[in-house]
Amino acid sequence: MYEMCAGVDKPGGALVWHVMAKNAARTLCGRRLGQRVDGASAQRAGHCSTCMALFGKLMTAPPAVGSPAGTDH
Repeated sequence: MYEMCAGVDKPGGALVWHVMAKNAARTLCGRRLGQRVDGASAQRAGHCSTCMALFGKLMTAPPAVGSPAGTDH
């Protein structure tokens, strides 16, 4: 499972939406989000292009062998 988390694109940079795996310490692009951002502040934020590209690759990749999605039921 993945979730969208708002954070800066770089230290002191613009606010963007990142993709993070549940229970992960870093976003897909490798950022560690230090502080929570309230939803109102993030409403007009863009998306992290690196996170979105990596998420797209994850969603189109074939399931890993042995994963629940990769087994016949």
